[in-house]
Amino acid sequence: MINVKVLEEKENPILKRKDLVLMLDHKGEATPKLEDTRKLVVEKFGGDPKKIEIVYMFSEKGKAQTKVKAFIWKEKIVEKPKEKKKEQAEEEPQPEEKKQEPKEEEKPKEKPKEEEKPKEKIPKKQEPKPEEPKEVKE
Repeated sequence: MINVKVLEEKENPILKRKDLVLMLDHKGEATPKLEDTRKLVVEKFGGDPKKIEIVYMFSEKGKAQTKVKAFIWKEKIVEKPKEKKKEQAEEEPQPEEKKQEPKEEEKPKEKPKEEEKPKEKIPKKQEPKPEEPKEVKE
């Protein structure tokens, strides 16, 4: 069971929204997901879930508490760019599907081998042998 405690509630007539700062106590549970938090705000304050924007959620280390900042818009319908990307991704075919079909036909191209040249033997330099001292005849 998640308890909702209102830390701050302001009416913002210029932007036509209500600003909320909440503390969620979720003892014995994981940090609530964004959608779960949105549902809690709808239950507590009412309104359309599409008009609720969760600005941030911060969990306190070592405590089962999460601080949430949310806006409840009166006119604006909140649409996040991430959701748009998901919808576009569903409409467009997956790039993996495109790759799988040609993959069977395509084979990795081998690089043309350079003409093999016979390695020239480089003569080793012979080190001069130390000369033995010659016997001097007197």
